[in-house]
Amino acid sequence: MKVDQRILQRMDELMKVGEKVLSTKREPPSNTFGLSASVNSQDAHQWFTSVQNLLVRVFGIDSEHYKNFSDKNKKGLKYHQVYCAQGVLKAAKDDYENEQLFELKKIIEADLFDDFLEQATSLLEAGYYQPSAVIAGSVLEDGLRKLCANNQIVLSAKPKLDFMNAQLAKAGLYNKFTQKRITAIADIRNNAAHGKWDQFDKQDVQEMISWIAKFMENNYT
Repeated sequence: MKVDQRILQRMDELMKVGEKVLSTKREPPSNTFGLSASVNSQDAHQWFTSVQNLLVRVFGIDSEHYKNFSDKNKKGLKYHQVYCAQGVLKAAKDDYENEQLFELKKIIEADLFDDFLEQATSLLEAGYYQPSAVIAGSVLEDGLRKLCANNQIVLSAKPKLDFMNAQLAKAGLYNKFTQKRITAIADIRNNAAHGKWDQFDKQDVQEMISWIAKFMENNYT
């Protein structure tokens, strides 16, 4: 599942939890004055903490989404505060879903690329250069897919790396030298995936990871 889908799925889950919290609404006794409707306190705080954690990870601590949501807890998590906080979560999901946070999403994607390249590097250092090549090649393929999407290049459901590479070069996103380098890296990845380990060595994979890291840095930062 892609990063966007995971984030949106988690937002949907938390919105459902928020509705359940709101369903625990309890009105104050009729003979009291100045009290407001409440909700189950434990459920409310558990939900609130989970949403805060998601918002700070996705939008950052200085974002309006995070600050507006956190502000709702200043007077305690009563029904009104949870109701308003749920509205902030819905707004956050709408902004994310409608790509109002393009630069932020690029940063998240770049972080994920870094994570997988670190895995590839760790495998390489441990002597497992064959699976390292497969992981690194997959990072490059996913990066090309996102470059195509960002530049309105139409792709099939399962586009081939060679096709994406050719289309990006044709569109002027990079030169012929880069196109040839990507083709060479794809060959290493394919040989690794099909057990043709005599076609490349550890040094090839090391150079492969280094080049992919630089390519991603140039295109996703």
